[in-house]
Amino acid sequence: MSVFFRFYKREKIISRAIQIDTDLYGELGHLSKNTYDASINKLVNACIERLIETKNVVVYENENKDYITRSFEIRESFIKGIEALSAKYDVAFYKLVNISIRNALIEEGILKDKK
Repeated sequence: MSVFFRFYKREKIISRAIQIDTDLYGELGHLSKNTYDASINKLVNACIERLIETKNVVVYENENKDYITRSFEIRESFIKGIEALSAKYDVAFYKLVNISIRNALIEEGILKDKK
């Protein structure tokens, strides 16, 4: 395996404004500052990539109901992957991004899964 396996190959990056649950965004900010050597933008891309891989689309009720709109630089292949999931599950793009973040935070042990 190459030393550089952890890095992505270059591809087109698309800027997209997305509504993010403020609680989820806050958790990403905490992870970015205190745990990982990655920006919030990179963490969001990682969350999206994982959702595309797992297809673990579990719609949840947002108890907070507060959203913040932020612009993210997202890899073109991830945009296409989320759009495909959006068409398949009939769930809005921004909701899928929030689901991807929530899933990652549950996987990380930061949030509890309320089933």
